[in-house]
Amino acid sequence: MLKKLVKFASALAVFALVATAGTNASIAADLELVVGSGSTSGELFGAGSGLSVASVMHGKGIKIYNYGTKGDKDNIKRLTKKKRAINLALVSAKGLAKANDKQKKAMSGLLAVGKSKGDTVLLIVRNKGPKGVSKADYASAVAEVVRVLKNPKSAAVIKGQWSGWSVSSGEAAFKAAGVKVHKAAM
Repeated sequence: MLKKLVKFASALAVFALVATAGTNASIAADLELVVGSGSTSGELFGAGSGLSVASVMHGKGIKIYNYGTKGDKDNIKRLTKKKRAINLALVSAKGLAKANDKQKKAMSGLLAVGKSKGDTVLLIVRNKGPKGVSKADYASAVAEVVRVLKNPKSAAVIKGQWSGWSVSSGEAAFKAAGVKVHKAAM
């Protein structure tokens, strides 16, 4: 019960931080990206919340919003749908390997962000940007996401939400799953 209360309170804190950051004039031009993180009661939701806070505190030109999903399969589906429900997704290496070829062509790998239940957790990105956003702006935003995630100050923020945070290239996991690595990746 206490764990659920703490997660709920941290989600409210993220929302409040994002809401107050919206009052800054320079934030109005930020590209808003959504990360699918998993169940709100799962540990990866904490990672998504940490990503959201880190993007507000240390990102330039981006804001990441955390979106609770049903897990790997749902994240891949939402990432590759035409409606573009999410831009980034946290998935396990095993979950990514189960994606079909069409889905794998619609996404790219960014980096490995840690381990959960003994499996590597990967951050993947949709290849096509949000409607109305140029390819160059989207590529720049994805590069900024990677820069933020490699920042030691961001790592401390995210690790506060999810203790499993440990960034690495994840190239071997992407290759094994048959997913190309994004240009902005480590």
